[in-house]
Amino acid sequence: MPRGIGQKMVWRGYLDLPSELAGKLPRFATEVMVAFAAIGLAVGGRIALDQVIPGVIPFVLSFPVIAIATLMAGMRAGLIAIVGCQLLIWYAVMPPFRSFAIESPAQAVSLMLSTAAQLVMLWAIGAYRGMTGRLEAENRQRIEDLSLALREIDHRTKNNFQIAVGLLDIQGRNATDPALRSALGRAAARLQAIGGVYKNLALSSADLKVIRLHDYLDDICGRVREGLLSPAIRLELKATPVTVPHDQAIRIGLIINELVTNAAKHAFPNGIGNVRIALDDMGSALRLTVSDDGTGFDQDQIADGLGARMIQMLTRQLNAQVTIGSDKGTSYAFSIPRIVHA
Repeated sequence: MPRGIGQKMVWRGYLDLPSELAGKLPRFATEVMVAFAAIGLAVGGRIALDQVIPGVIPFVLSFPVIAIATLMAGMRAGLIAIVGCQLLIWYAVMPPFRSFAIESPAQAVSLMLSTAAQLVMLWAIGAYRGMTGRLEAENRQRIEDLSLALREIDHRTKNNFQIAVGLLDIQGRNATDPALRSALGRAAARLQAIGGVYKNLALSSADLKVIRLHDYLDDICGRVREGLLSPAIRLELKATPVTVPHDQAIRIGLIINELVTNAAKHAFPNGIGNVRIALDDMGSALRLTVSDDGTGFDQDQIADGLGARMIQMLTRQLNAQVTIGSDKGTSYAFSIPRIVHA
């Protein structure tokens, strides 16, 4: 397949130059060019070798350059290199020099055996190229099939989450008990926080084990702004780009969802305020800060409630340390150990 201009050539155990240069040169022209370059390399090596050890084994340099030509441009390039090298050796290296005469049967046998050996090597390298190409095509097809399957699973998973969130939302709207309506709304928000991780999972890494945490948090904040916060409450996110295992991301996302929900519900009696989220990569740990400029907190209120217990549970699961402050509002500062992922 022709490659676009500016794309890097790919080494697969061989280099398919005719395909790489298909947009610039005809395939056969590339094969001839590579073959003649290999022949020139053999001639230059022979001249240099004759300066040191004149008349050493005539065919010593033809084998590596034929292999190089075949690996770079295919069997036709290798065959052209064989013909060129053997004719030059016959004409200029084997006595009588500058002649295609044969002095002895031994010379004829030597020429035929070396040619046969080169043809066997050409066949072996060609078979290797063919096998490698087929395996690469099969692997590419498997990857495409898996990508299609993953996209379908991802689509169905997100749809299922949306259905569940929609059902909770309907139940919440129909509930007459304000406490029940609030609980269902928070359950829907938690489910959205869990489901949002799949949006960033497929594109984050080759092995699908990690996600871009900053993108995931940005998605959560966008959903919270649209579904929970009034226009007078500003939610700001500053996150250093970082990837983490998806289990860790889900827990961090749930913590942020709970804290922002708490701030929106309790921190701003007049309905006006700011919530700030900061994520910094400290090397061996992540530092997550969630703060608001609201009315502060009641220590007894923090200790009780499902949301508070959930934050405590998630903090333990993350092996994190948390510091809670109440200086011109409420702030939570988490130190979360990094999990090394392959």
